[in-house]
Amino acid sequence: MKEKIESISNLRLYRIDSIFVTIICIESIGVSDIGITIATFRKLFPDVLIQGINPSFIYGQKHIFEVIKIILESNRRKIKIMKRLEMELLLRIVCCNQVDKAIDIGGIKKNGSACFVLLSEKKRPIVDSIKYIRKMFVKQNNSLLRVTKEKMNNICERLEFPCDKFNRKEFLRILTEKATLVSL
Repeated sequence: MKEKIESISNLRLYRIDSIFVTIICIESIGVSDIGITIATFRKLFPDVLIQGINPSFIYGQKHIFEVIKIILESNRRKIKIMKRLEMELLLRIVCCNQVDKAIDIGGIKKNGSACFVLLSEKKRPIVDSIKYIRKMFVKQNNSLLRVTKEKMNNICERLEFPCDKFNRKEFLRILTEKATLVSL
């Protein structure tokens, strides 16, 4: 179960089971190499998992939380599809079982928008990492996670199923089921 535990620098910190989670949406990534930026982040904050995702493929914050629950349960049962949980998050968000394809579809593009999902078992490191990212990327935009009909249409088109048959709740349920079924 997801619970909001506090806000840090206007960002909400959540807890799902024993994992602290925060989501940071950036309007435009202004770094020359996002791979180096994330590698640097991982060195500075080894206790925090980070995954950058193109927000166009995220059907709202609930979509992220549902996928995190799937990942945590799979991990608990020792049926992970990837060694790294953050990569499994990307695979399941975009409903894909190939790493290269998942990165191509849902990865962050140069100067594009981004949604960073941070996960940690420890509170202090995630709080420090939030402050670090806030300094690095000043233009945050949580509306990038807004659930829209256009986003639903784009995701449906990519997954090749008709979208005129679903309301928002049904669509989220379908995405959650598809995320559960992703395997290598």
